[in-house]
Amino acid sequence: MGLLWVAWRGQRAQFAAIAALVLLYGAAALAERMEPELTGLTGQLAGFLPGAVCLVWGAPLIARELETGTFKLAWAQSVTRGRWLAAVLGCAAVGALAATGTLGALLAWVLPDAGRDPMAWPYYESHGIVPFARVVFALALGAALGAVTGHSRVAMPLAVLLVGVSQLAGRAMRGQFHLSYWPMQSAEAAAYVGITVLLTGIAYLAIRRRA
Repeated sequence: MGLLWVAWRGQRAQFAAIAALVLLYGAAALAERMEPELTGLTGQLAGFLPGAVCLVWGAPLIARELETGTFKLAWAQSVTRGRWLAAVLGCAAVGALAATGTLGALLAWVLPDAGRDPMAWPYYESHGIVPFARVVFALALGAALGAVTGHSRVAMPLAVLLVGVSQLAGRAMRGQFHLSYWPMQSAEAAAYVGITVLLTGIAYLAIRRRA
């Protein structure tokens, strides 16, 4: 519990930044409900959440610890590097998933199922289980890049670029498979989860090599 509390205290700024972003989404959702001509605004904006999580949360998560040397204090107190990584990543993942769930509730209010093409990318990428898997992937990608490079200024733009590329790749791959909504959601989410596990392993190996 003590390690999780330290992780939470160290990530309060990130929690606040993502919470502010979700509030902006809430304002966009309200505007769309009140002004029919704004239809599509919230769905379009929803795709930016993984990039935001990657930029302000994932990429600096480990990189700034390495830059400032604060990680040494935790490791000097008989905390294994695996436990430390699990605590910081777990705390961040809870926040990112909570933001995704809140955004999903807003979108369910603004974008009802009736009359929508479930495979159209603004709807597909903002509903179902894919947004949850993708946001955790974005977080792990940023953390892994931060752990490998050791510099947040390098990891942040690179992570955002790769998240964008992954989204475009996902759209291209969907066109190659003739699957309905839920089978496609399940397959894509499973791919994101598998890559997330791999990225977490890369982050762990990178911090193990640190003195």
